Amino acid sequence: MRHWILKRFQHISFRLFLVCFVFVLGSESILSALSYRYIKNEITSSQLDQAKQLLVKEEEYIDLYFLLVQNTLAQLSSSAESWRNDLEMAQAGLEIVYRDNAIMLTDVYLIRKDLSILGGNVVTKVLNDPRPERDPLYQMAYANKFGAVAISEPYRGFFSGWTVTFTKSLAFAGEPMALAVDLNLSALQERLQHIGGSTDLQLSILDTKGNVILEPTGSKLLSVVDHRLRFGERDGLELIQNKEDVFLERINGNQVTIMKSINPRTKWIVFAFYDGSSLLATLKRMETYFIGLLLLGLVLSVVTAAFVARMIRKPVYYLIRKISQVKDGDLNVSIGTKRRDEFGELAETFDDMLGRIRTLIEHVNQGERKKKELELQVLHSQINPHFLYNTLGSISNVVAFGRYQQVDPMIEALISILEYGITDFSDHATVEQELRNVKDYIYIQSIRYDCKFEFRQDIPEELLQHPVLRMALQPIVENAIFHGYSGGRRSGAIRLSARRQEDMLLVEIEDEGKGMTPEQVDRLLLTSPARASFERRKRIGLYNIHQRILLNYGEPYGLSVHSEPDRGTRVTLSFPFDGSQETIGDRERSEP
Repeated sequence: MRHWILKRFQHISFRLFLVCFVFVLGSESILSALSYRYIKNEITSSQLDQAKQLLVKEEEYIDLYFLLVQNTLAQLSSSAESWRNDLEMAQAGLEIVYRDNAIMLTDVYLIRKDLSILGGNVVTKVLNDPRPERDPLYQMAYANKFGAVAISEPYRGFFSGWTVTFTKSLAFAGEPMALAVDLNLSALQERLQHIGGSTDLQLSILDTKGNVILEPTGSKLLSVVDHRLRFGERDGLELIQNKEDVFLERINGNQVTIMKSINPRTKWIVFAFYDGSSLLATLKRMETYFIGLLLLGLVLSVVTAAFVARMIRKPVYYLIRKISQVKDGDLNVSIGTKRRDEFGELAETFDDMLGRIRTLIEHVNQGERKKKELELQVLHSQINPHFLYNTLGSISNVVAFGRYQQVDPMIEALISILEYGITDFSDHATVEQELRNVKDYIYIQSIRYDCKFEFRQDIPEELLQHPVLRMALQPIVENAIFHGYSGGRRSGAIRLSARRQEDMLLVEIEDEGKGMTPEQVDRLLLTSPARASFERRKRIGLYNIHQRILLNYGEPYGLSVHSEPDRGTRVTLSFPFDGSQETIGDRERSEP
Protein backbone atom coordinates (compact mmCIF):
# COMPACT_ATOMS: atom_id res chain seq x y z
CA MET A 1 0.00 0.00 0.00
CA ARG A 2 2.80 2.39 0.92
CA HIS A 3 4.67 1.58 -2.33
CA TRP A 4 1.48 2.24 -4.37
CA ILE A 5 0.98 5.62 -2.68
CA LEU A 6 4.59 6.67 -3.31
CA LYS A 7 4.33 5.60 -6.95
CA ARG A 8 1.09 7.50 -7.46
CA PHE A 9 2.53 10.56 -5.73
CA GLN A 10 5.21 10.82 -8.39
CA HIS A 11 2.54 11.66 -10.98
CA ILE A 12 1.59 15.31 -11.35
CA SER A 13 -2.09 14.49 -11.79
CA PHE A 14 -2.25 12.71 -8.43
CA ARG A 15 -0.43 15.57 -6.69
CA LEU A 16 -2.74 18.10 -8.33
CA PHE A 17 -5.67 16.03 -7.11
CA LEU A 18 -4.30 16.15 -3.56
CA VAL A 19 -3.59 19.89 -3.78
CA CYS A 20 -7.07 20.67 -5.06
CA PHE A 21 -8.65 18.32 -2.53
CA VAL A 22 -6.78 19.93 0.37
CA PHE A 23 -7.44 23.39 -1.01
CA VAL A 24 -11.18 22.95 -1.44
CA LEU A 25 -11.63 21.08 1.82
CA GLY A 26 -9.36 23.54 3.64
CA SER A 27 -11.21 26.51 2.17
CA GLU A 28 -14.53 25.06 3.18
CA SER A 29 -13.20 24.28 6.66
CA ILE A 30 -11.74 27.75 7.05
CA LEU A 31 -14.97 29.29 5.78
CA SER A 32 -16.96 27.22 8.26
CA ALA A 33 -14.61 28.15 11.09
CA LEU A 34 -14.75 31.83 10.15
CA SER A 35 -18.54 31.68 9.89
CA TYR A 36 -18.75 30.03 13.28
CA ARG A 37 -16.41 32.62 14.74
CA TYR A 38 -18.31 35.45 13.03
CA ILE A 39 -21.66 34.24 14.36
CA LYS A 40 -20.16 33.82 17.81
CA ASN A 41 -18.69 37.31 17.74
CA GLU A 42 -21.92 38.80 16.41
CA ILE A 43 -24.01 37.11 19.10
CA THR A 44 -21.50 38.14 21.77
CA SER A 45 -21.40 41.69 20.44
CA SER A 46 -25.18 41.83 20.28
CA GLN A 47 -25.57 40.60 23.83
CA LEU A 48 -22.86 42.97 25.09
CA ASP A 49 -24.60 45.85 23.33
CA GLN A 50 -27.82 44.75 24.95
CA ALA A 51 -26.05 44.64 28.30
CA LYS A 52 -24.73 48.17 27.75
CA GLN A 53 -28.22 49.37 26.87
CA LEU A 54 -29.61 47.72 29.99
CA LEU A 55 -26.87 49.38 32.00
CA VAL A 56 -27.93 52.74 30.57
CA LYS A 57 -31.58 51.98 31.33
CA GLU A 58 -30.67 50.98 34.86
CA GLU A 59 -28.78 54.22 35.36
CA GLU A 60 -31.68 56.18 33.91
CA TYR A 61 -34.07 54.39 36.26
CA ILE A 62 -31.82 55.23 39.23
CA ASP A 63 -31.77 58.86 38.08
CA LEU A 64 -35.57 58.78 37.89
CA TYR A 65 -35.72 57.20 41.33
CA PHE A 66 -33.42 59.90 42.68
CA LEU A 67 -35.52 62.66 41.12
CA LEU A 68 -38.72 61.19 42.59
CA VAL A 69 -37.16 61.09 46.06
CA GLN A 70 -35.76 64.59 45.57
CA ASN A 71 -39.20 65.83 44.49
CA THR A 72 -40.76 64.12 47.52
CA LEU A 73 -38.36 65.94 49.83
CA ALA A 74 -38.96 69.21 47.99
CA GLN A 75 -42.73 68.67 48.27
CA LEU A 76 -42.43 68.06 52.02
CA SER A 77 -40.20 71.12 52.43
CA SER A 78 -42.70 73.33 50.64
CA SER A 79 -45.62 71.79 52.56
CA ALA A 80 -44.00 72.56 55.90
CA GLU A 81 -45.36 76.12 55.77
CA SER A 82 -48.92 74.80 55.50
CA TRP A 83 -48.45 72.72 58.63
CA ARG A 84 -48.30 75.95 60.68
CA ASN A 85 -45.80 74.52 63.16
CA ASP A 86 -48.39 71.91 64.14
CA LEU A 87 -46.73 68.50 64.72
CA GLU A 88 -50.00 66.62 64.18
CA MET A 89 -50.52 68.29 60.80
CA ALA A 90 -46.91 67.50 59.94
CA GLN A 91 -47.37 63.83 60.80
CA ALA A 92 -50.57 63.73 58.75
CA GLY A 93 -48.72 65.24 55.79
CA LEU A 94 -45.90 62.68 56.14
CA GLU A 95 -48.45 59.88 56.23
CA ILE A 96 -50.06 61.08 52.98
CA VAL A 97 -46.69 61.26 51.21
CA TYR A 98 -45.72 57.79 52.47
CA ARG A 99 -49.03 56.33 51.36
CA ASP A 100 -48.61 57.81 47.84
CA ASN A 101 -45.06 56.45 47.50
CA ALA A 102 -45.24 53.25 49.54
CA ILE A 103 -44.00 51.17 46.59
CA MET A 104 -40.59 52.84 46.44
CA LEU A 105 -40.24 54.06 50.06
CA THR A 106 -40.22 52.17 53.35
CA ASP A 107 -40.69 55.28 55.49
CA VAL A 108 -40.93 59.09 55.43
CA TYR A 109 -40.19 60.85 58.70
CA LEU A 110 -38.84 63.93 60.48
CA ILE A 111 -35.82 63.45 62.78
CA ARG A 112 -35.99 65.80 65.75
CA LYS A 113 -32.96 67.17 67.55
CA ASP A 114 -33.41 64.64 70.39
CA LEU A 115 -33.34 61.87 67.67
CA SER A 116 -37.02 61.02 68.11
CA ILE A 117 -39.10 61.01 64.92
CA LEU A 118 -42.43 61.97 63.41
CA GLY A 119 -43.09 59.03 61.07
CA GLY A 120 -45.41 58.54 58.17
CA ASN A 121 -45.26 54.75 58.48
CA VAL A 122 -47.82 53.07 60.74
CA VAL A 123 -45.03 51.48 62.80
CA THR A 124 -42.89 54.59 63.18
CA LYS A 125 -45.94 56.63 64.16
CA VAL A 126 -46.06 54.56 67.35
CA LEU A 127 -42.42 53.54 67.86
CA ASN A 128 -40.93 57.01 67.60
CA ASP A 129 -38.56 56.96 70.56
CA PRO A 130 -35.08 58.49 70.20
CA ARG A 131 -32.53 56.05 68.70
CA PRO A 132 -28.78 56.80 68.51
CA GLU A 133 -28.42 55.31 64.97
CA ARG A 134 -30.38 58.32 63.66
CA ASP A 135 -27.65 60.74 64.72
CA PRO A 136 -25.45 60.22 61.59
CA LEU A 137 -28.51 60.92 59.42
CA TYR A 138 -29.31 64.08 61.35
CA GLN A 139 -25.72 65.29 61.21
CA MET A 140 -25.47 64.47 57.50
CA ALA A 141 -28.50 66.64 56.72
CA TYR A 142 -26.89 69.66 58.37
CA ALA A 143 -23.40 68.97 57.06
CA ASN A 144 -24.46 70.38 53.70
CA LYS A 145 -24.33 74.16 54.00
CA PHE A 146 -26.55 74.71 50.97
CA GLY A 147 -29.43 72.56 52.21
CA ALA A 148 -29.11 70.06 49.37
CA VAL A 149 -30.22 66.44 49.58
CA ALA A 150 -27.65 64.15 51.24
CA ILE A 151 -27.44 60.38 50.65
CA SER A 152 -26.34 57.95 53.33
CA GLU A 153 -24.25 54.82 52.93
CA PRO A 154 -26.29 51.62 52.88
CA TYR A 155 -27.08 50.42 56.42
CA ARG A 156 -29.53 48.22 58.29
CA GLY A 157 -32.30 50.32 59.84
CA PHE A 158 -34.37 49.24 62.81
CA PHE A 159 -37.66 49.57 60.93
CA SER A 160 -36.67 49.67 57.23
CA GLY A 161 -34.12 46.85 57.13
CA TRP A 162 -31.26 47.19 54.57
CA THR A 163 -31.82 50.63 53.13
CA VAL A 164 -30.36 53.96 51.96
CA THR A 165 -31.66 57.21 53.43
CA PHE A 166 -32.04 60.58 51.68
CA THR A 167 -32.00 63.50 54.16
CA LYS A 168 -32.55 67.25 53.96
CA SER A 169 -32.41 69.87 56.70
CA LEU A 170 -35.71 71.53 57.69
CA ALA A 171 -36.53 74.11 60.37
CA PHE A 172 -40.01 73.39 61.75
CA ALA A 173 -41.91 74.48 64.86
CA GLY A 174 -38.91 76.50 65.92
CA GLU A 175 -36.73 73.39 65.97
CA PRO A 176 -34.00 72.23 63.54
CA MET A 177 -35.20 68.94 62.12
CA ALA A 178 -34.14 66.64 59.27
CA LEU A 179 -36.47 65.29 56.63
CA ALA A 180 -35.60 61.64 55.95
CA VAL A 181 -36.77 59.16 53.31
CA ASP A 182 -35.82 55.45 53.46
CA LEU A 183 -35.67 53.69 50.09
CA ASN A 184 -37.35 50.36 49.50
CA LEU A 185 -34.27 48.58 48.05
CA SER A 186 -36.13 45.29 47.60
CA ALA A 187 -38.66 46.95 45.30
CA LEU A 188 -35.84 48.74 43.44
CA GLN A 189 -33.96 45.48 42.99
CA GLU A 190 -37.04 43.69 41.70
CA ARG A 191 -37.68 46.47 39.20
CA LEU A 192 -34.12 46.53 37.93
CA GLN A 193 -34.03 42.75 37.63
CA HIS A 194 -37.20 42.98 35.57
CA ILE A 195 -35.43 45.48 33.29
CA GLY A 196 -32.50 43.06 32.86
CA GLY A 197 -34.60 40.01 32.10
CA SER A 198 -31.65 37.73 31.19
CA THR A 199 -30.30 34.61 32.90
CA ASP A 200 -26.67 35.33 31.97
CA LEU A 201 -26.81 39.07 32.78
CA GLN A 202 -26.66 40.08 36.44
CA LEU A 203 -27.09 43.63 37.72
CA SER A 204 -25.68 45.01 40.96
CA ILE A 205 -25.16 48.41 42.62
CA LEU A 206 -22.33 49.24 45.04
CA ASP A 207 -21.32 52.41 46.78
CA THR A 208 -17.81 53.85 46.54
CA LYS A 209 -16.66 51.81 49.57
CA GLY A 210 -17.80 48.51 48.09
CA ASN A 211 -20.96 48.12 50.18
CA VAL A 212 -23.76 46.36 48.32
CA ILE A 213 -26.82 48.49 47.70
CA LEU A 214 -28.50 46.03 45.34
CA GLU A 215 -27.10 42.49 45.08
CA PRO A 216 -27.13 40.29 41.95
CA THR A 217 -29.89 37.68 42.12
CA GLY A 218 -29.61 34.07 40.99
CA SER A 219 -25.89 34.29 40.23
CA LYS A 220 -23.78 31.14 40.61
CA LEU A 221 -20.52 33.06 40.30
CA LEU A 222 -21.12 35.97 42.69
CA SER A 223 -22.15 35.99 46.32
CA VAL A 224 -22.88 38.60 48.99
CA VAL A 225 -21.34 38.14 52.45
CA ASP A 226 -22.08 40.75 55.13
CA HIS A 227 -23.31 43.07 52.38
CA ARG A 228 -19.97 42.79 50.55
CA LEU A 229 -19.83 41.45 47.00
CA ARG A 230 -17.56 38.41 46.79
CA PHE A 231 -16.26 36.47 43.79
CA GLY A 232 -14.06 33.62 44.88
CA GLU A 233 -11.71 34.95 47.56
CA ARG A 234 -11.80 38.49 46.21
CA ASP A 235 -13.81 41.52 47.26
CA GLY A 236 -16.02 43.69 45.06
CA LEU A 237 -13.89 46.73 45.91
CA GLU A 238 -11.33 45.45 43.35
CA LEU A 239 -13.96 45.88 40.62
CA ILE A 240 -14.55 49.49 41.70
CA GLN A 241 -10.82 50.22 41.62
CA ASN A 242 -10.48 48.94 38.04
CA LYS A 243 -10.10 51.99 35.79
CA GLU A 244 -11.74 50.39 32.75
CA ASP A 245 -15.47 50.71 32.06
CA VAL A 246 -15.58 47.31 30.34
CA PHE A 247 -13.16 44.55 31.37
CA LEU A 248 -12.83 40.79 31.77
CA GLU A 249 -12.45 38.86 35.00
CA ARG A 250 -12.04 35.11 35.56
CA ILE A 251 -14.46 34.08 38.30
CA ASN A 252 -14.47 30.44 39.45
CA GLY A 253 -12.89 29.38 36.16
CA ASN A 254 -15.42 31.26 34.01
CA GLN A 255 -14.61 34.36 32.00
CA VAL A 256 -17.07 37.12 32.86
CA THR A 257 -17.47 40.44 31.06
CA ILE A 258 -17.99 43.25 33.58
CA MET A 259 -19.39 46.65 32.65
CA LYS A 260 -19.65 49.47 35.12
CA SER A 261 -21.01 53.00 35.19
CA ILE A 262 -20.89 55.66 37.89
CA ASN A 263 -24.15 57.50 38.55
CA PRO A 264 -23.24 61.22 38.75
CA ARG A 265 -26.09 62.04 41.16
CA THR A 266 -25.72 59.32 43.77
CA LYS A 267 -22.06 58.34 43.09
CA TRP A 268 -23.25 54.73 43.09
CA ILE A 269 -21.41 52.28 40.85
CA VAL A 270 -23.76 50.27 38.65
CA PHE A 271 -22.40 46.89 37.47
CA ALA A 272 -23.57 44.49 34.78
CA PHE A 273 -22.06 40.96 34.85
CA TYR A 274 -22.28 38.91 31.64
CA ASP A 275 -21.11 35.27 31.80
CA GLY A 276 -22.27 34.18 28.30
CA SER A 277 -24.07 31.02 29.48
CA SER A 278 -26.88 31.41 26.94
CA LEU A 279 -24.30 32.04 24.20
CA LEU A 280 -22.56 28.74 24.96
CA ALA A 281 -25.86 26.89 24.79
CA THR A 282 -26.64 28.50 21.41
CA LEU A 283 -23.20 27.67 20.00
CA LYS A 284 -23.50 24.05 21.09
CA ARG A 285 -26.71 23.72 19.09
CA MET A 286 -24.89 25.11 16.05
CA GLU A 287 -22.10 22.50 16.15
CA THR A 288 -24.30 19.83 14.53
CA TYR A 289 -25.00 22.14 11.60
CA PHE A 290 -21.32 22.85 11.01
CA ILE A 291 -20.39 19.15 11.21
CA GLY A 292 -22.88 18.43 8.41
CA LEU A 293 -21.45 21.32 6.42
CA LEU A 294 -17.94 19.86 6.76
CA LEU A 295 -19.10 16.44 5.50
CA LEU A 296 -20.70 18.10 2.48
CA GLY A 297 -17.47 19.99 1.88
CA LEU A 298 -15.54 16.71 1.94
CA VAL A 299 -17.63 15.27 -0.89
CA LEU A 300 -17.36 18.49 -2.92
CA SER A 301 -13.60 18.51 -2.39
CA VAL A 302 -13.19 15.04 -3.90
CA VAL A 303 -15.31 15.86 -6.95
CA THR A 304 -13.67 19.26 -7.57
CA ALA A 305 -10.13 17.96 -7.11
CA ALA A 306 -10.67 15.11 -9.59
CA PHE A 307 -12.09 17.48 -12.20
CA VAL A 308 -9.32 20.09 -11.85
CA ALA A 309 -6.54 17.46 -11.96
CA ARG A 310 -7.96 15.98 -15.15
CA MET A 311 -8.41 19.41 -16.78
CA ILE A 312 -4.88 20.74 -16.27
CA ARG A 313 -2.80 17.54 -16.56
CA LYS A 314 -2.10 17.85 -20.31
CA PRO A 315 -0.82 21.49 -20.40
CA VAL A 316 1.24 20.91 -17.28
CA TYR A 317 3.01 17.93 -18.84
CA TYR A 318 3.73 20.05 -21.92
CA LEU A 319 5.25 22.82 -19.82
CA ILE A 320 7.35 20.31 -17.89
CA ARG A 321 8.90 19.01 -21.10
CA LYS A 322 9.87 22.52 -22.20
CA ILE A 323 11.23 23.45 -18.79
CA SER A 324 13.35 20.27 -18.81
CA GLN A 325 14.98 21.48 -22.01
CA VAL A 326 15.87 24.77 -20.31
CA LYS A 327 17.21 22.81 -17.36
CA ASP A 328 19.55 20.99 -19.75
CA GLY A 329 21.01 24.37 -20.77
CA ASP A 330 18.99 25.20 -23.86
CA LEU A 331 18.00 28.85 -23.32
CA ASN A 332 16.71 29.18 -26.89
CA VAL A 333 13.59 27.14 -26.12
CA SER A 334 10.26 28.65 -27.14
CA ILE A 335 7.07 27.17 -25.73
CA GLY A 336 4.77 28.75 -28.30
CA THR A 337 1.12 27.89 -27.74
CA LYS A 338 -2.20 29.04 -29.15
CA ARG A 339 -4.01 28.75 -25.84
CA ARG A 340 -5.72 31.93 -24.64
CA ASP A 341 -6.21 30.88 -21.04
CA GLU A 342 -3.87 31.10 -18.05
CA PHE A 343 -1.57 28.40 -19.48
CA GLY A 344 -1.18 30.42 -22.64
CA GLU A 345 -0.29 33.48 -20.57
CA LEU A 346 2.15 31.38 -18.55
CA ALA A 347 3.83 30.13 -21.73
CA GLU A 348 4.11 33.68 -23.07
CA THR A 349 5.54 34.88 -19.76
CA PHE A 350 8.03 32.01 -19.72
CA ASP A 351 9.23 32.87 -23.22
CA ASP A 352 9.58 36.51 -22.19
CA MET A 353 11.50 35.49 -19.09
CA LEU A 354 13.94 33.42 -21.12
CA GLY A 355 14.53 36.40 -23.41
CA ARG A 356 15.27 38.62 -20.42
CA ILE A 357 17.62 36.02 -18.95
CA ARG A 358 19.56 35.92 -22.18
CA THR A 359 19.75 39.74 -22.22
CA LEU A 360 20.82 39.88 -18.55
CA ILE A 361 23.54 37.30 -19.11
CA GLU A 362 24.91 39.41 -21.94
CA HIS A 363 24.79 42.56 -19.78
CA VAL A 364 26.54 40.78 -16.92
CA ASN A 365 29.30 39.63 -19.24
CA GLN A 366 29.74 43.16 -20.58
CA GLY A 367 29.75 44.58 -17.04
CA GLU A 368 32.40 42.11 -15.91
CA ARG A 369 34.58 42.96 -18.87
CA LYS A 370 34.23 46.68 -18.20
CA LYS A 371 34.95 46.16 -14.51
CA LYS A 372 38.14 44.25 -15.30
CA GLU A 373 39.25 47.02 -17.66
CA LEU A 374 38.78 49.61 -14.90
CA GLU A 375 40.66 47.45 -12.38
CA LEU A 376 43.54 46.99 -14.82
CA GLN A 377 43.61 50.75 -15.36
CA VAL A 378 43.92 51.22 -11.57
CA LEU A 379 46.83 48.80 -11.56
CA HIS A 380 48.53 50.53 -14.50
CA SER A 381 48.13 53.93 -12.86
CA GLN A 382 50.15 52.73 -9.87
CA ILE A 383 53.14 51.90 -12.07
CA ASN A 384 52.78 55.02 -14.19
CA PRO A 385 56.34 55.61 -15.46
CA HIS A 386 55.84 59.39 -15.30
CA PHE A 387 55.04 59.17 -11.60
CA LEU A 388 58.05 56.92 -10.91
CA TYR A 389 60.33 59.08 -13.03
CA ASN A 390 59.26 62.32 -11.35
CA THR A 391 59.45 60.79 -7.87
CA LEU A 392 62.95 59.42 -8.45
CA GLY A 393 63.97 62.75 -9.94
CA SER A 394 62.63 64.48 -6.83
CA ILE A 395 64.71 62.14 -4.64
CA SER A 396 67.78 63.00 -6.75
CA ASN A 397 67.11 66.72 -6.30
CA VAL A 398 66.69 66.31 -2.55
CA VAL A 399 70.09 64.59 -2.39
CA ALA A 400 71.66 67.25 -4.61
CA PHE A 401 70.42 70.01 -2.30
CA GLY A 402 71.68 68.16 0.74
CA ARG A 403 68.25 67.54 2.28
CA TYR A 404 69.23 64.02 3.27
CA GLN A 405 66.67 63.77 6.07
CA GLN A 406 63.87 63.70 3.47
CA VAL A 407 65.33 60.86 1.39
CA ASP A 408 64.27 57.94 3.60
CA PRO A 409 60.70 59.20 4.17
CA MET A 410 60.24 59.72 0.40
CA ILE A 411 61.53 56.25 -0.41
CA GLU A 412 59.29 54.72 2.30
CA ALA A 413 56.26 56.62 0.98
CA LEU A 414 57.00 55.48 -2.60
CA ILE A 415 57.40 51.84 -1.50
CA SER A 416 54.18 52.04 0.50
CA ILE A 417 52.28 53.39 -2.55
CA LEU A 418 53.67 50.69 -4.84
CA GLU A 419 52.96 47.92 -2.32
CA TYR A 420 49.43 49.21 -1.75
CA GLY A 421 48.63 49.30 -5.48
CA ILE A 422 50.46 46.17 -6.65
CA THR A 423 51.38 43.73 -3.90
CA ASP A 424 47.94 43.64 -2.26
CA PHE A 425 45.72 44.41 -5.23
CA SER A 426 42.07 43.66 -4.46
CA ASP A 427 38.65 45.21 -4.87
CA HIS A 428 38.33 46.68 -1.41
CA ALA A 429 40.31 48.37 1.32
CA THR A 430 39.46 50.06 4.60
CA VAL A 431 39.09 53.81 4.98
CA GLU A 432 42.24 53.77 7.09
CA GLN A 433 44.28 52.11 4.29
CA GLU A 434 43.00 54.59 1.72
CA LEU A 435 43.82 57.46 4.12
CA ARG A 436 47.40 56.22 4.59
CA ASN A 437 47.88 55.94 0.81
CA VAL A 438 46.60 59.52 0.33
CA LYS A 439 48.97 60.84 3.01
CA ASP A 440 51.97 59.13 1.31
CA TYR A 441 50.96 60.56 -2.05
CA ILE A 442 50.56 64.12 -0.71
CA TYR A 443 53.92 63.88 1.07
CA ILE A 444 55.72 62.93 -2.17
CA GLN A 445 54.01 65.64 -4.20
CA SER A 446 54.73 68.30 -1.54
CA ILE A 447 58.48 67.56 -1.76
CA ARG A 448 58.40 67.18 -5.53
CA TYR A 449 56.84 70.60 -6.10
CA ASP A 450 58.47 72.15 -3.04
CA CYS A 451 55.00 73.36 -2.21
CA LYS A 452 53.08 72.90 1.02
CA PHE A 453 49.79 71.05 0.65
CA GLU A 454 48.12 71.19 4.05
CA PHE A 455 46.23 67.94 4.63
CA ARG A 456 43.27 67.99 7.01
CA GLN A 457 41.20 64.97 8.01
CA ASP A 458 37.90 64.64 9.84
CA ILE A 459 37.03 60.96 10.09
CA PRO A 460 35.39 59.36 13.16
CA GLU A 461 37.40 56.47 14.54
CA GLU A 462 34.50 54.01 14.17
CA LEU A 463 34.53 54.57 10.35
CA LEU A 464 38.24 53.84 9.82
CA GLN A 465 37.69 50.09 9.39
CA HIS A 466 34.72 50.42 7.05
CA PRO A 467 35.42 48.94 3.58
CA VAL A 468 35.50 51.12 0.45
CA LEU A 469 36.85 50.58 -3.07
CA ARG A 470 40.63 50.43 -3.28
CA MET A 471 42.27 53.40 -5.04
CA ALA A 472 39.07 55.48 -4.93
CA LEU A 473 40.48 58.48 -3.00
CA GLN A 474 44.06 59.00 -4.26
CA PRO A 475 43.04 59.80 -7.90
CA ILE A 476 40.71 62.55 -6.59
CA VAL A 477 43.54 64.05 -4.49
CA GLU A 478 45.75 63.83 -7.58
CA ASN A 479 43.16 65.80 -9.58
CA ALA A 480 43.00 68.39 -6.80
CA ILE A 481 46.79 68.96 -7.01
CA PHE A 482 47.06 68.92 -10.79
CA HIS A 483 43.89 70.85 -11.64
CA GLY A 484 42.84 72.66 -8.48
CA TYR A 485 46.34 73.83 -7.55
CA SER A 486 47.71 74.08 -11.15
CA GLY A 487 50.16 71.20 -10.90
CA GLY A 488 51.83 72.43 -7.70
CA ARG A 489 52.26 76.04 -8.79
CA ARG A 490 50.18 77.17 -5.81
CA SER A 491 49.77 75.96 -2.24
CA GLY A 492 46.55 75.10 -0.48
CA ALA A 493 44.65 72.77 1.81
CA ILE A 494 43.15 69.41 1.02
CA ARG A 495 40.44 68.25 3.44
CA LEU A 496 39.26 64.64 3.66
CA SER A 497 36.21 63.81 5.81
CA ALA A 498 33.84 60.88 6.27
CA ARG A 499 30.44 60.53 7.89
CA ARG A 500 27.50 58.21 8.01
CA GLN A 501 24.17 59.36 6.57
CA GLU A 502 21.36 56.81 7.10
CA ASP A 503 22.48 53.71 5.13
CA MET A 504 25.35 55.45 3.30
CA LEU A 505 28.99 56.18 4.04
CA LEU A 506 29.87 59.59 2.55
CA VAL A 507 33.54 60.46 1.92
CA GLU A 508 34.27 64.06 0.90
CA ILE A 509 37.51 65.50 -0.56
CA GLU A 510 37.70 69.31 -0.75
CA ASP A 511 40.34 71.69 -2.09
CA GLU A 512 40.59 75.47 -2.17
CA GLY A 513 41.85 75.64 -5.73
CA LYS A 514 40.67 77.48 -8.78
CA GLY A 515 37.40 75.52 -9.03
CA MET A 516 35.25 74.98 -12.10
CA THR A 517 32.24 76.42 -13.83
CA PRO A 518 28.91 74.50 -13.76
CA GLU A 519 29.43 73.52 -17.40
CA GLN A 520 32.80 71.97 -16.59
CA VAL A 521 31.30 70.10 -13.64
CA ASP A 522 28.52 68.68 -15.86
CA ARG A 523 31.13 67.33 -18.31
CA LEU A 524 33.24 65.66 -15.62
CA LEU A 525 31.18 62.46 -15.30
CA LEU A 526 30.56 62.16 -19.06
CA THR A 527 32.82 60.07 -21.27
CA SER A 528 33.94 60.09 -24.89
CA PRO A 529 36.49 58.06 -26.87
CA ALA A 530 39.04 60.90 -26.84
CA ARG A 531 38.62 61.53 -23.10
CA ALA A 532 38.76 57.80 -22.29
CA SER A 533 42.02 57.45 -24.30
CA PHE A 534 43.54 60.43 -22.47
CA GLU A 535 42.56 59.01 -19.06
CA ARG A 536 44.09 55.65 -19.90
CA ARG A 537 47.36 57.35 -20.84
CA LYS A 538 47.50 59.69 -17.87
CA ARG A 539 45.57 58.82 -14.66
CA ILE A 540 42.27 57.60 -13.36
CA GLY A 541 39.42 60.05 -14.08
CA LEU A 542 36.39 60.83 -11.98
CA TYR A 543 34.17 59.09 -14.51
CA ASN A 544 36.06 55.80 -14.06
CA ILE A 545 35.79 56.01 -10.26
CA HIS A 546 32.08 56.68 -10.58
CA GLN A 547 31.68 53.66 -12.87
CA ARG A 548 33.66 51.40 -10.51
CA ILE A 549 31.36 52.31 -7.63
CA LEU A 550 28.26 51.68 -9.77
CA LEU A 551 29.60 48.33 -10.98
CA ASN A 552 30.38 47.19 -7.44
CA TYR A 553 27.42 48.58 -5.50
CA GLY A 554 24.80 49.71 -8.00
CA GLU A 555 22.41 52.66 -7.64
CA PRO A 556 22.16 55.05 -5.76
CA TYR A 557 25.86 54.99 -4.88
CA GLY A 558 28.54 56.78 -6.86
CA LEU A 559 30.32 60.11 -7.11
CA SER A 560 29.09 63.71 -7.16
CA VAL A 561 30.99 67.00 -7.69
CA HIS A 562 30.28 70.51 -6.43
CA SER A 563 32.56 73.36 -7.51
CA GLU A 564 32.64 77.14 -7.79
CA PRO A 565 35.23 79.18 -9.72
CA ASP A 566 38.05 80.54 -7.50
CA ARG A 567 36.47 78.90 -4.41
CA GLY A 568 37.44 75.26 -4.76
CA THR A 569 35.92 71.87 -5.47
CA ARG A 570 34.22 69.22 -3.29
CA VAL A 571 33.98 65.63 -4.51
CA THR A 572 31.61 63.31 -2.57
CA LEU A 573 31.84 59.51 -2.82
CA SER A 574 28.93 57.43 -1.47
CA PHE A 575 29.30 53.80 -0.39
CA PRO A 576 26.78 51.46 1.27
CA PHE A 577 26.79 51.35 5.07
CA ASP A 578 25.21 48.20 6.47
CA GLY A 579 25.97 45.26 8.73
CA SER A 580 26.90 42.78 6.01
CA GLN A 581 29.19 45.15 4.03
CA GLU A 582 28.54 42.94 0.96
CA THR A 583 28.90 44.52 -2.49
CA ILE A 584 27.31 43.63 -5.79
CA GLY A 585 30.59 42.18 -6.97
CA ASP A 586 30.84 39.99 -3.88
CA ARG A 587 27.34 38.64 -4.44
CA GLU A 588 28.01 37.87 -8.09
CA ARG A 589 31.17 35.92 -7.23
CA SER A 590 29.34 33.98 -4.49
CA GLU A 591 26.54 32.86 -6.82
CA PRO A 592 26.98 29.41 -8.48
